Amino acid sequence: LPDIVRQSIVDLAKQGVRPCDISRQLRVSHGCVSKILGRFHETGSIKPGIIGGSKPKVATPKVVDAITNYKQQSPTMFAWE
Repeated sequence: LPDIVRQSIVDLAKQGVRPCDISRQLRVSHGCVSKILGRFHETGSIKPGIIGGSKPKVATPKVVDAITNYKQQSPTMFAWE
């Protein structure tokens, strides 16, 4: 969706126009309007999100400590055990 349409969605919402009316007026789906407004409220951006790709796996310090303890108790253990 072009940035101009995305900005129009946000502007209309700021004016108090309901999402269902915005979708009819701009001829985009209600889901599209909801997604753009949700992203705008969450991040302040109208830009589209990243499509595809894998998210980096982040182990919390608690998980890392647990793994370290398991490995110290059973040095021959493999990750899949």
